[in-house]
Amino acid sequence: MNPISYAGTIPENPDEVVVYFVYGTLCRGQCRQHCWPITPLGVHPAWVQGTLFGRADYPALRPGNQRVGGECWFFSKPDAERVTAVLDEIEVTNQPGHPNLYDRVELQANLVAPSHLKPVNQFGLPQTWVASAYHYATDPLRDGFDRLTERETGNGKIVVWPPEKWRSWRDL
Repeated sequence: MNPISYAGTIPENPDEVVVYFVYGTLCRGQCRQHCWPITPLGVHPAWVQGTLFGRADYPALRPGNQRVGGECWFFSKPDAERVTAVLDEIEVTNQPGHPNLYDRVELQANLVAPSHLKPVNQFGLPQTWVASAYHYATDPLRDGFDRLTERETGNGKIVVWPPEKWRSWRDL
């Protein structure tokens, strides 16, 4: 697996952007990375608090105390409605006639720098962003998921999906 390439810059004005935290198939290098309807302003490694579950096809995030690794995708505010509509469809959220597979939530996402998973330290730019993310709507254990375990990194314990993603996080 090649190291994940992160692109773009961290936007300077938080009031002009929307942020989406993803931790599975929508991440770079995964099967749905090309489903984003608009090119982001930037994509950066990050983590949120939660509990991560996984199976072969995709992961499930629920509230919890783990540090769950993923990515923050930054978009201009005018693009938020379009991006949210596409993600809601992918995640089967708020789709007429269908129960939610995932629920859209807002979480605090913490950016990490590409070297040793240290916090980002860019003068004047936030390290923590309010991001839209998706929690699995029901108990993942009932749907064949397994709870994933954190592993020690240079920045503390982090859990990621899929397990082979560890190499890319270690190489950052």
